[in-house]
Amino acid sequence: MSEDWRAWLWKTLGEQFNVPSLSDCVLLVAGRREEEKKEKVYVHKLVLSLHSPILGRQLFSAHGAKQELDLSETERDIDTFTEFMQCLYDNGASITEDNVETLLGLARKYQVRWLQMRCLNYIARHFSNDDALFMVISEGY
Repeated sequence: MSEDWRAWLWKTLGEQFNVPSLSDCVLLVAGRREEEKKEKVYVHKLVLSLHSPILGRQLFSAHGAKQELDLSETERDIDTFTEFMQCLYDNGASITEDNVETLLGLARKYQVRWLQMRCLNYIARHFSNDDALFMVISEGY
């Protein structure tokens, strides 16, 4: 029974990601094409600040809590950034061979330690020693 509530919690939290009517903050990220305007990612300040001290500081500055945070200058790939945000909401359940390296980089950038460890464990289990070593070195570990 004790594990059931955790699974339920992560599932329920994952369903809240990117739902405009339920969020209390909007992140602006560069669009898919250069001519597109910034795209919106709907999030919860509590979730982001619990997972990332970097995002927490950006959301809760000395000037008060922000309702909108523009990351479009540093985050240029909406699909990758959305996958990263989804991991914060679903406890890393959405890690795959295709996105693990990018997620590791974003987890490192935003200091999401548990996601860094989850990505490193995924790499160790799913890649050859040479590929895993290359990925880890390329991310600066």
